[in-house]
Amino acid sequence: MELKQLDMFYSLAKELNFTRTAEKLGYTQANITIQIKALEEELKVPLFNRMGRQISLTDEGEKLLLLASQVLELKDTISHISENRVDVGRIRIGVCDSLCVTRLPKLIGSYKQLFPNIDITLNILKCSEFYPLLAKNEIDLAFTIGYLKKEEDICYTAERLEPICVLASPSHHLCDKKNLRAKDFQGVPLILAEQAAYYRQNFEKDLIRENITPRIMVETESIQAIKKLTEQGLGVCILPRIAATDEIDSGRLAVLDYRCDYGIYSHIIWHNKKRLSPCQREFLSYAAEVLGQ
Repeated sequence: MELKQLDMFYSLAKELNFTRTAEKLGYTQANITIQIKALEEELKVPLFNRMGRQISLTDEGEKLLLLASQVLELKDTISHISENRVDVGRIRIGVCDSLCVTRLPKLIGSYKQLFPNIDITLNILKCSEFYPLLAKNEIDLAFTIGYLKKEEDICYTAERLEPICVLASPSHHLCDKKNLRAKDFQGVPLILAEQAAYYRQNFEKDLIRENITPRIMVETESIQAIKKLTEQGLGVCILPRIAATDEIDSGRLAVLDYRCDYGIYSHIIWHNKKRLSPCQREFLSYAAEVLGQ
């Protein structure tokens, strides 16, 4: 088994497309196919499901992907161990959907302009998944949102209070009411994020304290779906304002007059036993500076 084969396998596992992988690595498609086949024959297991033009990882392929990422990261570390360079390397970032919608693309886009050779991988995950993935070194950093609940093995920076809003279509009857109370949401269809979302938990607690049974019409992990359904007047939703900035500014969604002082913060986290590479430390510093402005 050669490192070149692992590199080809890793790229193909991420792209799931032979043509794009060949273009990315500068090989012919036939060369990629031959090397992957040779790797499968050496390991005596299929690494990809091949269904017409579509490919996907087998269970064995998923296992090799995890190991390959660790080996290739080690290779990068060895290659640059004496250089201490910040302009090369790999950064694996976990991010929740509500922050990825608007803030992260601009941040990463500006960083890539400064350091185009940094390989940045974004993983859109549930906030509850960040801690175990950091502990297993499957991601390097995470942009998360929630309470400032400090974990012993986790480092925090760039803490930023995130306003939480109850949103509705501008034509919704609650838009004309001031000083809304929990009782005003009696019988109102709710379009909610996953149960693990802290802002959703707080809002439901507001209602339950007033003996209001939440009328949950839709529950989804997709922030985009929540906003689109709310725009269509199918109910009200509760989201961090940052996740709906464009819709609020354009008038597609209206902020209801309801106080959501839930103490929700966004922050960047990483494992305190993780040795961040020079490029990862540089990105962390850059991100903390930009988000603090």
